[in-house]
Amino acid sequence: MKKIRSMMILLLFVTGMIHVNGQAPDEIEKAGKACKPVFLVVFNASGAETDKAVSIANEAKTALKSSSVIIKMNATDAVNSALVAKYRVAGAPMPLILVLDKNSTVAGGLTLKDATAAKLVEMIPTPMTSELLKAINDGKSVYVVAYRETMTSHDKAMNNCAMACGKMDNKSVTIKIDMDDKKEVKLLQTLKCDLNAKEPVTYVINKSGQVIGTHNGITDVNTLVASAKKAPASGCCPGGAPAGGCK
Repeated sequence: MKKIRSMMILLLFVTGMIHVNGQAPDEIEKAGKACKPVFLVVFNASGAETDKAVSIANEAKTALKSSSVIIKMNATDAVNSALVAKYRVAGAPMPLILVLDKNSTVAGGLTLKDATAAKLVEMIPTPMTSELLKAINDGKSVYVVAYRETMTSHDKAMNNCAMACGKMDNKSVTIKIDMDDKKEVKLLQTLKCDLNAKEPVTYVINKSGQVIGTHNGITDVNTLVASAKKAPASGCCPGGAPAGGCK
């Protein structure tokens, strides 16, 4: 069995599905430019456990059924020191599998003992969650407008959010989500969106990823700005992730 696994790992290297040590910064940048999510295997020593982490990442790649990349990153290699600091993995249990979304933003991670292909795939953000994570990663608050095309006031809700962004000195962005978009079910559930709402619902998320305000219908611009400036409270980023991207 070990011989077969070793042969499979070798084949993956040969076919280019896994990238060799020392290339992580370039490969991550390349994946980001191509808008591809990444399963990043972070390790500090080669061996059976690292091979197992790579194998799980490959299972996740196969299960995802869409274009993604597996990259290995040696945390002890000097060329990767900037990424080690950026992803805050110094001292973390190794090997570790991080999920980077299509904007190269960390969407989650698991240690080997907790990692399964299904859990890794579940961490891949929905398209709008990806936009949300990118904004938060850039240190911005977010106005999320959940709407339906039949809601005649949704344009006004979006306009008010745009004006609120203007008053936030480009420190906030607006994202809209169609309540009928099947791709965004997970995010809508995380936001606890009332799918029976008759008017647009605006969620205000601070730069730490915490939902700090929920407004039904048309909301005054100043109220939206005040909500975004509220002091942080307990909570987490929508999508369960730690705190101009790809479309």
